[in-house]
Amino acid sequence: MVVYIRLYRKLKIKYFLLKNYMIYIVMSILNYKDAKGKPAALIAMTSLNRNEFEKLCIYFCDAWNAKIESEGRDPSGCGRKPRLTTMEDKLFFILFYLKTYPLQEVIAHLFDMSQSQ
Repeated sequence: MVVYIRLYRKLKIKYFLLKNYMIYIVMSILNYKDAKGKPAALIAMTSLNRNEFEKLCIYFCDAWNAKIESEGRDPSGCGRKPRLTTMEDKLFFILFYLKTYPLQEVIAHLFDMSQSQ
């Protein structure tokens, strides 16, 4: 029987207090910073090794910036703050989605977003 549940967003830790025992469950949120230190996991999630990913990221950044400039949008404008703040995380998200093709609800949970983001 779970007595109470508390979620610490900054630490990404959820713990359950069961009678007199505390069970820690670490909630891992996917991002490139964590995945780049695990070569096998990075390949499993994106089909690219670290060097290939970083080379692709250079071209991705150029294409992203060209698209933003062509639309005439100010990236620091109004609207919701993005959950994927770095170009590496944006590319990682796209490659992960294309490789695994998860449901929107699943990928939102894995990347700590709401489904609408």
